[in-house]
Amino acid sequence: MRLALLSPGQEGYYQRMVLDYMHRNQLRVLGVLVCLLGAGILTDFLGSGLKASLLSTVSEGLWVLMGCIFFVAFGFGLILALRQLIKGELFDWWQMWKVSAELGPIDVSPLVTPMMRKEANIFTVALLFLIAVAAVGAVFG
Repeated sequence: MRLALLSPGQEGYYQRMVLDYMHRNQLRVLGVLVCLLGAGILTDFLGSGLKASLLSTVSEGLWVLMGCIFFVAFGFGLILALRQLIKGELFDWWQMWKVSAELGPIDVSPLVTPMMRKEANIFTVALLFLIAVAAVGAVFG
């Protein structure tokens, strides 16, 4: 686990976080935002380097898409935080981190479950579809 390099002895915490579907999908949304950031920078760089206004326009569409996804994810995060605050679970992450550190790493077999693979496919198809819509919308909009 590469994240465990940040704090040795915390492999169990990161494993449990990734095995929970809610945290796993939140990490995927973060990955989508990082992917869009990189794609936006790359298309803008290529557009300015190759003097292709089409690529610069696509880059603007990707930035708009990234902003929309960020605000939707931020809204869902606020709703989840409010729900946890009402249930009194908002600050339970510290206890979860402590218990996971004490329990240590876990042995998971198989490493990628069919549910994880299905979620990954759904996120990949949705991301590619949104990128295509953003690019076409920017070019023809």
